[in-house]
Amino acid sequence: MANVVAALCQACFGSNEEEQPPGNKYVVDPTPEENAIQRDQPEEPKGDHDSQHQGQEGESDPRPVEDPDPVQDVVVDPAVSYDDSLSGICTRLWELDNNRLQPGRDYEIDTQGRAKYVEKGGTPRDMARDPLFAWVDEDKLYSIPTFKAFISLLDNYSEKVGTSEEVTAEEEEENWTFLNACLETDVLREAHKYLAGKDLVPEDEEGFKHRLYDLWFKLYSRTRGRMDSSGFEHVFVGETRGRNKEVTGLHNWVQLYLEEKKGSIDYTGFKSRRTDNYDQLITIQFTWNGHVKPVGSSFIGTSPEFELALYTVCFLVGDGKDTLSLADYDVDVVTHRFGRYIGTSYPMAK
Repeated sequence: MANVVAALCQACFGSNEEEQPPGNKYVVDPTPEENAIQRDQPEEPKGDHDSQHQGQEGESDPRPVEDPDPVQDVVVDPAVSYDDSLSGICTRLWELDNNRLQPGRDYEIDTQGRAKYVEKGGTPRDMARDPLFAWVDEDKLYSIPTFKAFISLLDNYSEKVGTSEEVTAEEEEENWTFLNACLETDVLREAHKYLAGKDLVPEDEEGFKHRLYDLWFKLYSRTRGRMDSSGFEHVFVGETRGRNKEVTGLHNWVQLYLEEKKGSIDYTGFKSRRTDNYDQLITIQFTWNGHVKPVGSSFIGTSPEFELALYTVCFLVGDGKDTLSLADYDVDVVTHRFGRYIGTSYPMAK
């Protein structure tokens, strides 16, 4: 297993890829959720948590279009013994993440300097002259069905909280295509088997797939009345708030890489106590289209199906902040509810 940002925890997994020219850097700042991480930094005062994670509820009904590609049901064999612990199943999901990219082989990051504390609404000091991603093997990235389907979803959202989202028929079809691709992988099948064995999701795969759709893609309101957000948008795509020009969510390395490549993200430095370029869980600071993420954490290199499975399991089984042992590392996975839906989920180093 690859190294994890020693700073973020010795904790996680994954790697990114895709070549990126050494040009513009993109800075990312912590969302309220990640202020929890920022509080652990010796050089900076406590930050506040993502305000948007306070039990707000909202629900929209972009009704899922008929799924064109039904999948096989999962058979839960009661005679088979599973590791019933949350840490046990999450370790198993990590082991089954066959599509994970590896540092040095599929991508390379350059963590550079340690980021400084930045006040809410302030401008971060840039401690990284170069981009976070030195290069990523894009040929490999786009050759993996789940990554390819995942990337097609990233331009389906407005990043501004308060702007109503409108889901087109084409976008709904892309959502289903992504879920179908994920359900063809061992990692999500294992998550389904585990959750169905606990009677938390339907045993039939169609029912499970619709549950995933509701958890991740159903719209809800982070502001008054407007269906402006979803679990998928917040966690994987990211959102911005105008009042303090802050970034919230955005905990996915592929989105970080692609936005940095476009010049929309400027990486300003790492936030962990120690880190190196082979870590697969990193805590960083950056700006995104002029908005600041003072502290943000993300796996690096992990597949979208792994993150989808991990966060779904923790949301349905965990208690909001769960310490997991993954290989040789300990990591906290934080989840917040937004009514019946996923408000946020992200990894945090121990």
